[in-house]
Amino acid sequence: MKRSYLCPHCQAKLNPNVKIILRAELDDQRGLFLFSPMPGNYDVILPDGFQIRKKDRVTFACPACGHALTSVHDDTLAEIRFVSDSGTKGIVAFSRVFGRHATYFITEEQVQSYGEDAEPKGMNFFGVGPDT
Repeated sequence: MKRSYLCPHCQAKLNPNVKIILRAELDDQRGLFLFSPMPGNYDVILPDGFQIRKKDRVTFACPACGHALTSVHDDTLAEIRFVSDSGTKGIVAFSRVFGRHATYFITEEQVQSYGEDAEPKGMNFFGVGPDT
């Protein structure tokens, strides 16, 4: 299933080609990070010289409008939107903590979690999705 990932503020497409592109900031460092669009794949391409250690909390922003993507529900997560080729829409919430593997695909019908640090599937996340 192919998905388009979008900024929740300006609706800019964040995966214009193969990777998801986000602006990243950590301390006095800024750069563009490239992520795999495949859920559960935590490989990331960082700019040369960008120093990051496990447990560092990165601030992500839209590369088009510059708006911060930090979740209003949990400041350890960032959020973007997605639309699948079948028309399914929702939110992708993912950890801002480097080395913490937790990603959530949230629709009105369900929550799918990925990564060894994610909560179990089916949890009621942000008050949406089924309570199981």
